Amino acid sequence: MLTALKAYYLIAALGLLLFTIFSNKTSLQAFAYGIALNIFPLAVMQEMSMDIARIAGMPLAYLPITSAGIAMALRNHTRLPRSYSLLLTLTIIYCVYSFFTTVILGGVTSANIAYWLAWPLNFVIFFSAAAFFSRVDISAANKAIKAVVTVLVMGCLVGVARYVAGIGEDANFMPVMNRNGTVVLIVMIFPLLFYIYKEDSKSRLWMFSCLACIAIALGLIFSRSGMIGFLAVIFLYSMRFTLSGLLKTMTAVLLVVVIASSGIVDKSLQRLQRVSVTANMLMQGEDLNTNMNDYNRVMLLKGALATAKDNFWFGTGLGLENYRRGFHKASDYAQDSKSHNFYISYFAELGIAGFSLLLFILILIFKKLSPLSSRHKAFRVSFLVMALMMTMNEYILLPEIWFFYGMLAGISHLYGIDNHREALRPLLMPFQQGYPRQTSFNQITNRSLNG
Repeated sequence: MLTALKAYYLIAALGLLLFTIFSNKTSLQAFAYGIALNIFPLAVMQEMSMDIARIAGMPLAYLPITSAGIAMALRNHTRLPRSYSLLLTLTIIYCVYSFFTTVILGGVTSANIAYWLAWPLNFVIFFSAAAFFSRVDISAANKAIKAVVTVLVMGCLVGVARYVAGIGEDANFMPVMNRNGTVVLIVMIFPLLFYIYKEDSKSRLWMFSCLACIAIALGLIFSRSGMIGFLAVIFLYSMRFTLSGLLKTMTAVLLVVVIASSGIVDKSLQRLQRVSVTANMLMQGEDLNTNMNDYNRVMLLKGALATAKDNFWFGTGLGLENYRRGFHKASDYAQDSKSHNFYISYFAELGIAGFSLLLFILILIFKKLSPLSSRHKAFRVSFLVMALMMTMNEYILLPEIWFFYGMLAGISHLYGIDNHREALRPLLMPFQQGYPRQTSFNQITNRSLNG
């Protein structure tokens, strides 16, 4: 079974790489295709742990998107706008720093090298996607986003069908992706549903039908973080102190209440209730019972804080091997997995020096996305919700995340150019007669903006 699965992913990844290299159309749809390859051909397969479904240390689910990102780099689409120079410089500094603390100080082991290599690889994927999408047509970019949203909604339907048919224990629609990883992808892509609703003039029936599909799938995946992320997206996108904003928020909340009252997602609601019980006990200074579901997570969190304190300046070095070494020195808790919190775990691994640098890189990426005050605020809403989700997981190295935000950063650059053109139009029109008759206004503004 595992051998056949590896063969499928190698063929699928190679096929997507070749199609992305040789076809502009496939390059536009590469992200949607990469996600789809993890869903539809495997729809009737039993779930397999990401710890098992690997090749050369990389989870099989990462292969399609990684191959698409590499293909974009090979197509010489890494010609970035000048505004990316600082971000590019900081990523190089970060890679040098993390190599020194992880491989040189932590030890030259295959695990340390593989864990470090994931970072420069994901940066290449981000910059390649950003460079490509910063030069495409806006209408083509919108088709690419529409394809991603379509794959997400269809994937949610597949997940629900798998659960109802008894194929899966929950509605996770990616059999070789852990359910928390699937939840991260759902919440990350979900805000683009509102973007397509506006840009493609979709009906309200379409939007609420898609909302219902996503909400039911998240509920049947039985993930607390997924439900929290879903509500956070609705709040951040819809909540404005206007009548329209309040009505949209109330309508979305009403939909959630109806689904919650149906009994479909009772298990998820029970898990959410346990969070409040655990939080109350911690705030009142009570000790958790070892039989409580959240006991292990709380103890791992305390151990991570102790590890971060002991390795404050330069960290333990990236990777579970280095982290475990620091964890055992700082904590006597028997288990030594990570804390399920990106900020605390990576502070422990990178120290204040490396973690501050990484946060600055992430902030710069956030600033590349269309602002919350714009029509395309869904991009930044997605990033903000992912920042929230990272308090509950550590899936920062998913190549899908880096490709996705590279794509959104590139499209945001397109909108920025479009806004500049509109601002320059009254100023440049008197000079248009100085160009040949067949020269378009876009060609003039392109010369002005690049000149």
